[in-house]
Amino acid sequence: MEFGAVGWGLVVAASLIAGALVAVRISLPERVAATVSAFGGGVLLAAVALELVPEADQQAGLGITACGMLAGTAVFVGADFWLSRRETTDTMRRSRHAAAAGRPMMLSDRMAAARGQSIAAGIVVDGIPESIALGLTVADRELGVALLVGVLVGNVIEAYGAVQPIIASGYSRRFAVGLITAIAICLAGATVLGATLLSDASSNLVGGAQAVAAGAVLAVVSISIIPY
Repeated sequence: MEFGAVGWGLVVAASLIAGALVAVRISLPERVAATVSAFGGGVLLAAVALELVPEADQQAGLGITACGMLAGTAVFVGADFWLSRRETTDTMRRSRHAAAAGRPMMLSDRMAAARGQSIAAGIVVDGIPESIALGLTVADRELGVALLVGVLVGNVIEAYGAVQPIIASGYSRRFAVGLITAIAICLAGATVLGATLLSDASSNLVGGAQAVAAGAVLAVVSISIIPY
């Protein structure tokens, strides 16, 4: 189980790094980037509807599943609100979402000079629940194909959209790729965490965790992908 968890964690990390490398070498047409982003969001919605929620209901029951989804949604919405409190942070985060969806970023000179911490925080908030959810399917010995595709495609698009403002703010390509690599390690750890620590947990805990992840992923798609 550990080898499988680590292996899928590395795959998750590689998808994020791949998106960063594409961003520093290739500029995709807006329509192409938006189409790929929409596809990734659709796959994530399919994963929530066909894998995470039914499995959570089977493991923990309807009540825990509903509460878990509400909790997961609240966590992401709260984190997104916290990141959007300041004008600088909000503009950088929304610009990253827009870039990930294939729309041009609207960064003023002051915004372009801002550091990339808010962008990095946004990727972590978006990616951790997805990675944990993927790890949970590994722990359940049934890899969710729809969730896997959604996570990988989403990571590539998120990284592509994040690297653009980082480079535009004056940082080097090496810095941008290094930052994304550090975040990729965090997401790989989240995948391993979901697959290992919860492998022997009670069915209520596993189902509840899957429900929380489902709610967070649903919020990610609703806030970070569909509007842009």
